[in-house]
Amino acid sequence: MTVSCVHAQASPAIQHLQAENEKLCHYLAAQKKVIASLERRVGRSLDTLGVHVKQLTDSCQQEAERQHYIHSIQHEVNSLCDLLADAMLLQRLEAGLVDVHLEMLPLSPILSSVTKHLLSETSTPRLIYELESNALAVRADQELLEAVLIDLVARGLRYSDVESPVVLGAKCCSNQVHLFVTAQRFAPIGNRDFATEIVLCCRRIEVQNGTVTCQQRSDGLQTVILALELAA
Repeated sequence: MTVSCVHAQASPAIQHLQAENEKLCHYLAAQKKVIASLERRVGRSLDTLGVHVKQLTDSCQQEAERQHYIHSIQHEVNSLCDLLADAMLLQRLEAGLVDVHLEMLPLSPILSSVTKHLLSETSTPRLIYELESNALAVRADQELLEAVLIDLVARGLRYSDVESPVVLGAKCCSNQVHLFVTAQRFAPIGNRDFATEIVLCCRRIEVQNGTVTCQQRSDGLQTVILALELAA
């Protein structure tokens, strides 16, 4: 009888430890993917830089070719800087070193703000709005939320076919608001090595008490859904 009572009392504690262990395993697996992705991408960039520098030092190159290699080197340097900045921000988020200011944010001006410069950069009206109500508002951090939306929409416009539209919208679901971005793709064809950006997107939303899910639609399009608290 005593053994049975002890077992019953220990079971919730054991279950809690098992849940924490499973959570930790998922976290470590995600970290391994990020590190492996960083190693591959930094390695590729350094190899590319080496090739361009070697070509640039060739005295037989014409001026137009030299300018091409200089531009390519600058592009690789910029990409490396962006990647390292994302990695550093991700580590700060993981360590709880980023200040999160949750406030009521009306979505209509937020969605207009994050797409303003993107619309000016595209020659065709590919971006479509699907805002359920202009009165929708979320409890979120404006800077973190805008960063995620800008990145998702920009990727959708950049990597989808030129005739494929990108949909940005929001709708109310119970006590949450689902912001969503639908596009043909969010990464180059055949290149899925974007673990850092994916995890960074998730962490930026998770620190706002939200979640990120991805759906593959039957029409071949992909939808990223950001679920955040509905602001009264």
